[in-house]
Amino acid sequence: MIFDKPAPSINLAPHASGGGGGAPTTDITDILKKVLRRWKLIIFTTVLALVSMHGVLKVLPSLYKSTVEILIFDSRQQVDDAVQKRVTPFDVDGIAMNTEVEIIKSKSLALRVAQDLGLDQDREFQPRSRLAVWAERAGLQDVGWLEARQQTVDDPPAKAQLLDRAAQVLVQNIHVERKPFSYVLEISATSQDPAKSQRLAQTVADDYLASQREARQDALQRVASWLKGRLDDLQSRVLETEASIERLKARSGLSDVGVNQNISEQQISDINKQLTLARAEVVDKRAQVEQASRIVKSGDIQQIPEVMASSVISQLRVQQSELARRQAELSTKLGERHPDVLIVHAQLADINKTINAEAERIIGNMRNAHDSAVRREQSLAEGLKMLTAARGDSADYVKLQQLRRLADADRKLYENYLSQYNELSTRETLQTANARIITSAILPAAPSSPRPMLFYGFSGVLGVGLGVAIAFIRECLQSGVRTGADVEGTFGYPVVGLIPVATAVSRHRRVEYLGLAQSIVEAPRSLFSEPVHAIRIGLKVSHGGQEPKVILITSSIPGEGKSAAAALLAASSAGAGQRTILVDCDLRHRSISDAFAKNLPGLAEILTGVATVAEVAVKNSATGTYVIPAGSPVRNPADLLASLRMRDFIAQLRDDYDYVVLDASPLLPVVDALGLASMADRILMIVEWGRTPRAVVAEGLKLLRPEAHRVAGVVLNKVDIKQFRSSRFGYPYGYYGLNRAASLPARVN
Repeated sequence: MIFDKPAPSINLAPHASGGGGGAPTTDITDILKKVLRRWKLIIFTTVLALVSMHGVLKVLPSLYKSTVEILIFDSRQQVDDAVQKRVTPFDVDGIAMNTEVEIIKSKSLALRVAQDLGLDQDREFQPRSRLAVWAERAGLQDVGWLEARQQTVDDPPAKAQLLDRAAQVLVQNIHVERKPFSYVLEISATSQDPAKSQRLAQTVADDYLASQREARQDALQRVASWLKGRLDDLQSRVLETEASIERLKARSGLSDVGVNQNISEQQISDINKQLTLARAEVVDKRAQVEQASRIVKSGDIQQIPEVMASSVISQLRVQQSELARRQAELSTKLGERHPDVLIVHAQLADINKTINAEAERIIGNMRNAHDSAVRREQSLAEGLKMLTAARGDSADYVKLQQLRRLADADRKLYENYLSQYNELSTRETLQTANARIITSAILPAAPSSPRPMLFYGFSGVLGVGLGVAIAFIRECLQSGVRTGADVEGTFGYPVVGLIPVATAVSRHRRVEYLGLAQSIVEAPRSLFSEPVHAIRIGLKVSHGGQEPKVILITSSIPGEGKSAAAALLAASSAGAGQRTILVDCDLRHRSISDAFAKNLPGLAEILTGVATVAEVAVKNSATGTYVIPAGSPVRNPADLLASLRMRDFIAQLRDDYDYVVLDASPLLPVVDALGLASMADRILMIVEWGRTPRAVVAEGLKLLRPEAHRVAGVVLNKVDIKQFRSSRFGYPYGYYGLNRAASLPARVN
């Protein structure tokens, strides 16, 4: 309860908190201990959060979730009929899977499920006010709902509206997710009834598969109808074409012999093919000649592709390039008129002439080829004309051939459509060929939400965090000092000791002071007495082993318990066998005088020369302490206390007594104690634990700056021992084996 070190000699300067002496040090341990001092607040906040969450869980409805799994694509069984090969998973992309998810979550499917399950008559899927929901939970029937339900039985528009509302709610209660790296979809349905959630999930899956089958059947029926129409149309066209052929044959007298069996028809067919090729060749040759003619007119025959493709031209162009390069070099070195340059120039002119001649030859060959193609075309046309003339009317024959080709084409197309029509019933689309349920919906055994343990855990953590935050804020906003670290870090003085808060037994100050002082003598080892003894012994240790005689007790403001502390310290000294005197130097408030020697002459009479020490000193039989009361009221207390007579009075007490305790006035309201500061051996600053603001204490110590070397330290008064134990500088009072059941004296202010 003491700090076994001398008081530091410091220059106390004001700072933000009103005092100085170094910045307070704070670490994690300090913060935790400060927060844990308010463990009751943390527990209360946590319990409050848990109770609130319990109430919320009572209000929130329990939701159950049932899940069904659907396989959308099975690569082991999927076969593409178009190419007759097995389909791989790479042929089904994520877009197709997402499309199926949106189909399942669509409102159209929700409407179908709502109609199948009759959700238009289900309260859970009909939006209602919170008041109606709470009334239903309270056991009250919703009469309005029952009447509306009865009215919609025979009202189709109202029933459709209820189904639409149910579908909207159902869409929100349906969740579809794709299993990672698979073609499996999980369809989950939530409801307040576990059996209903199972029915919802299973019905959604069944209706989805049914809608897919129906859509596929509708598509197949539409295709089949289209194919049937095309088959009927082709069949009528084939019959009509065959009838036209028969009429044309009868009219023109053409033979019905097959093409492969009639030589003349075979010849005509061959000539037709050759004539077609010949005409195409003529067109190609004519285009080449016309292109060459345009290039020749432009003057650059070397742009003709056939010319550039000639090997002779290629060799000549190489020689031309070499001669042009040589000519340029010789012209640069020898000049334009040099014989060698002229020779190269002549060679280059010969090469150009040869290239032009070769190009003209190639162009002539192109014209000859065109003329040959034209003559061949004319020859084939004459031959065809002679053959068709021998067959009769050539126009009728050509028309017959066209009708036969048209009939053959329609017949082949008819056979193709007929094959597709026959196979249409077995063909299925890629996306829905093997969609099936692989895991049916099961009846949920427990609610999926809300999860009580999760909510309670969250609220517990939130309550603890909120409690810790509130406790920390309250500690930060706490203006008073609570630990020795606070005192040393803020003011630079040690905590000499502390005095526990006492149990109130009386409201009369005389009884309180006497009871407090008497408990020091009667129970020297009690929980209340030990700290007071420790303060006295600590003063002796801090004074180099020699106990100081004159101890000045003061505080910053009234009400911190300085008079009680002075009475306790004097009783402790008297109990130790020392001749001790307690002087009431608070000539304004007179707390000691009222408690020990009320209305008796005292210090005022001594300082005014009216009485002597022996005449005014009163011995208290209960504690063995001599007391000098304040005496009569005076006009100038500060002047009397700072006078030479006061010094002589203190000197006399030093000679006559072993221990002198001076109860001075508070420092901030009046200056009475400042005159006594220089007369004392040690000064004790009484600070009420957890109440006196730091700035007030700092201002009080600031006034004692001229006598800072006499300040022994700070005594924390009215300390709550249970809370102080949790602080960094708490003390293990259980070590002393104190009698905790003993009734302590009254709390003194």
